[in-house]
Amino acid sequence: MAKIEEIIQLMGEIAPVRLAEDWDNVGLQVGDSSLKINNVLISLDLNAAVLKEAKAKNCGLIITHHPLIFKAINSVNSQSETGRLIMDLIKNEIALFSAHTNLDIAAGGLNDHLTDKLDLINVEILNVSREENYYKLVVFVPESHLQDLKDSLYENGAGRIGNYSHSGFVVSGTGSFKPLAESEPFIGEKNKVNNVEEYRLETIIKAEDISKITKKMIKAHPYEEPAWDLYKLENIKESKGIGRIAYLDAPLTLEEFIIIVKNKLSLESFKYVGSKDKTIKKIAICSGSGADFIKDAAFNGADLYLTGDLKYHEAQLAEELNMALIDFGHYGSEKFVKELLFEKLTEKAEKKSMQDIKFIQSEEITNPWKLWQ
Repeated sequence: MAKIEEIIQLMGEIAPVRLAEDWDNVGLQVGDSSLKINNVLISLDLNAAVLKEAKAKNCGLIITHHPLIFKAINSVNSQSETGRLIMDLIKNEIALFSAHTNLDIAAGGLNDHLTDKLDLINVEILNVSREENYYKLVVFVPESHLQDLKDSLYENGAGRIGNYSHSGFVVSGTGSFKPLAESEPFIGEKNKVNNVEEYRLETIIKAEDISKITKKMIKAHPYEEPAWDLYKLENIKESKGIGRIAYLDAPLTLEEFIIIVKNKLSLESFKYVGSKDKTIKKIAICSGSGADFIKDAAFNGADLYLTGDLKYHEAQLAEELNMALIDFGHYGSEKFVKELLFEKLTEKAEKKSMQDIKFIQSEEITNPWKLWQ
């Protein structure tokens, strides 16, 4: 078994809450995070059928992409579907957690998952909404534990920037300290100024990884009181934002790429704008409803933009901008949240030896639209 709060910590590593848009509502929506559970159900949405499935499969936590509580509610009662779901969750001691725009924005999140499925390369952010500074971590360590400390830091994400990992710098020097009477020094004598050979290890870390990496550093360090510093870097920043823009490995016609999209994203049908023989090389993509970024896609040189929930005049705008368009539906783009979170949560739980927790992909199709055959 595992506590719900432990699963929430895993979700925080996948899609930090702080990445969510200001208008969004993410995180623990219903339930007691201290409860222990065996099973977690992963779904795009929460409705009565999904909740019934959670109860049948003995799931103490449901993780959704779309928040059940999105706009403010004034009451919880049986007169509304939301109220009935909340009451049923509480009655059955099932918690509800949602990761929405934070999962869209996060590196390795839903939009990156879609670019992977379509084998796109040289991926960048479509609409940058914020920039976060990198930090330089400096720590002093004796030679005997230098390699172990480097391994611990790098395994947990330190030293990663762009297409590089394990980035760092090491220089030797002399450290001095005086262990007082109540200390338990790893090296050196109490009540005496000691001069010892140490190494200065420098590496780079993302803002979102500061807490995790510094905890790992302190755990791996042999000293009772490690000496370390953290510097905010003004010259190196990481961009965050909605959507992605990327390239095909080789140009295709719109017709050829439409077939790839249909097959790789398992779509029954979708709408498109553009000539079938239009050459496609640069592609913008945004899961869910991405009409607001049509101009961003065009101005960034996209030959084609894939998104959902598009209206008539938005399709005309793409035509005017000489950009092809595929509306693969809100559900069509976001149904992959189940496989994405299943893979990531299972991997992270295994690394933390959380063997007793089981993640389950919901079998319910929550798409309200039906196709007339």
